Amino acid sequence: SILEDEKIIGTLETLKSEAADIQQKVEETDVVMAEVESVTNIFRPLSVQCSGIFFAMETLNQIHYLYQYSLQFFLDIFESVVTSNPNLNNVTGTTERLKIITNDLFSKAYNCIGRGMFEEDRLILANVLSQIYLKSSGSLNLDAEFNYILRATTGLQKNAAPIKGFTERQVQAIHQLSTTLTPFKNFASYVEENADAVLQNVAAVSVEPMLCWDGAETQDPITQALYKMIYVYTLRPDKVFGACRKFVGTVFGEDFITDEQLDLYSIVKDEVKPNTPVLLCCVTGYDASGRIEDMATNYKQSLSNIAIGSAEGFSLAEKAINAASKNGKWVMLKNVHLAPGWLVQVEKKLHALKAHPNFRLFLTLEITPKIPINLLRAGRIITFEPPDGIKANLLRTFNSISATRVNKAPNERARMYFLLAWFHAITQERLRYTPLGWSKKYEFNESDLKCACDTIDRWLDDTAKGRDNIPPDKIPWDALCTLMSQSIYGGRIDNNFDQLLMNDFVKRIFQPATFESDFLLVEKIDESGNKLAVPDGLRREDFLRWMHKLPDTQTPAWLGLPNNAD
Repeated sequence: SILEDEKIIGTLETLKSEAADIQQKVEETDVVMAEVESVTNIFRPLSVQCSGIFFAMETLNQIHYLYQYSLQFFLDIFESVVTSNPNLNNVTGTTERLKIITNDLFSKAYNCIGRGMFEEDRLILANVLSQIYLKSSGSLNLDAEFNYILRATTGLQKNAAPIKGFTERQVQAIHQLSTTLTPFKNFASYVEENADAVLQNVAAVSVEPMLCWDGAETQDPITQALYKMIYVYTLRPDKVFGACRKFVGTVFGEDFITDEQLDLYSIVKDEVKPNTPVLLCCVTGYDASGRIEDMATNYKQSLSNIAIGSAEGFSLAEKAINAASKNGKWVMLKNVHLAPGWLVQVEKKLHALKAHPNFRLFLTLEITPKIPINLLRAGRIITFEPPDGIKANLLRTFNSISATRVNKAPNERARMYFLLAWFHAITQERLRYTPLGWSKKYEFNESDLKCACDTIDRWLDDTAKGRDNIPPDKIPWDALCTLMSQSIYGGRIDNNFDQLLMNDFVKRIFQPATFESDFLLVEKIDESGNKLAVPDGLRREDFLRWMHKLPDTQTPAWLGLPNNAD
């Protein structure tokens, strides 16, 4: 019988033992899977954020054709945050590490993507990242509010009842908001009853919204900041970027959006691979090649410059790339927008290139839709345009000049550079108000600034003759003013009125009185009658501290224009 068959009984005993082992393994696997599921749940919000950021990147080309990004670009961002993040050093807790990774992911994404966007579009990116962050955290549901901001200009009520003192566009927007978002259901009636107060509020240089929506006093800071942005967007859409900046600062922190100078060398050295081209995309009239040349000189890096546009240029470029990719040198091809067809070959060549780790390829181009999309997606895009605002312009100018050069004797050199930075900012910012600022769009750019710096250095060195100080009245002001107004900057001007304006600005800014602490740069910067005096100090650091303390937004009065110029 079966019971007497020892072989079968032995087999059954073995199966019984193995079944017990399997059951134990299953229980252990259940514990492991539960732990995996627990860890997965912890990191699931991060995965949602990653997918949100990537798909947001993919849709940015709807704003501008230049904004093309690849999956590899995003993976490089993620890898740098997770594997080579100094903020994670000595942090072992999962929750703490996840918080650091999340914050650094959004910051890194904004910086890497934003450097390839125009200034006015970067806040849109920051706003989208804020929406992704808030939605993935699950703490706030603000989809309706974000949708209103994105679609507020569609479906405006054309037959809305007029409100005294407000434009037709404002009235339409007021009624649209009242019928779209529940907390603003009484907004139209509030504006009608308090028209004078609201008009005075939105006429201010820096609009601080009136808390006139339902539940405003008890809202959390993030929701209140978003509602303030909606208020400004409805009544003063030209001021919405300031409100958007405050909202993003509330979500991510005040340091999320900064005016710091782009560290081009760090990007080239640490973030760019040898077969990844660096695309320096410039607005018309702006030339970024000088930045690369200065960087190569400062870091003693061999650089080959080749202008594209002829058959000879193509041949030279091919040879330069082949040679530099073997010995680790740099190559810069200028004005490649003149040969968009040839760029397809360059992209294919780089894809198959086995280059020296130190090899880098820079392409300077004016922004045009003829640039191949595959090249944009394969490269690292950096846009160059005049900074937006006096503060940003001053900071970019001062940060683009080395501390060694600014602080070099005589001690008056640093102040002369500051005066030049102020003058350069005024000339460029007035272009935004053409034909009121200047009669036409002149191409004042960094080449003018560089030439002016060299001019100041030469005249100061000749005057100082090695001394640490020179009296301000001994500086050759007349020579400097003539060169600035007639040649360096004035050489671009072809209108008599603009030339008179240029002469006046030069004489007012470049004079001995600017070395006095009570010299006024702007006699009235706001409605309160506040004044802006030249900063004290003799070192680069003194002027940078003063610049950082300036308000983020400035009125047209800073430029010598009426405050209603915008």
